[in-house]
Amino acid sequence: MFIGSEAVRQGRLSPYRLRKRFRAIYPDVFLAECATPSLRTRSVAAWLWSGRRGVVAGLAAAALHGARWIDDDVPIELIWRNQHAPAGVITRNQRVQRDEVTRAVGLPVTTVARTAFDLARQLPTGEAVARLDALMRATPFRVGQVWLLAKRYPGARGLRRLRRALPLIDAGAASPRETWLRLLLIDAGLPAPETQIPVNEN
Repeated sequence: MFIGSEAVRQGRLSPYRLRKRFRAIYPDVFLAECATPSLRTRSVAAWLWSGRRGVVAGLAAAALHGARWIDDDVPIELIWRNQHAPAGVITRNQRVQRDEVTRAVGLPVTTVARTAFDLARQLPTGEAVARLDALMRATPFRVGQVWLLAKRYPGARGLRRLRRALPLIDAGAASPRETWLRLLLIDAGLPAPETQIPVNEN
């Protein structure tokens, strides 16, 4: 994965070889013609497209933190001030502080707490809880840290969604189906079911 114009300018590739052996996944960002891009590869590509200035966020960040059940073809979200994103990339002109950014696979990525903050605000409640369950299961975080971000950004969009989603997080949910079943029971007025109950076989 590399920036084509950069490789040509540095003499690592000729324009002819670039056209023949590689293909552009995003504007001026190339990979081998035969390669099938994974979510991780596309995250690197989107970051390169941003001129190495964007911060990977949203579902792509959750996947880089280890969360499961995220398809390779989901759009890559970047916190970056550029509203002319290519297909497959979503840019969000949002504030992000230094303590809300970490690194994963060599990329600047929103921290687990900031990733949870964004997912809880941006997704419908059911989907948000399923994603947050998976994130919590992969990389445990303190829900209190997410509430602190809500206080830091009192005017952020989606805070009502966040207030509904956060109390429903349960890292014991081993799949989105388990989350959706749990929410169905809660919506029906039943007590929240306990997950991952140990079974004594003796």
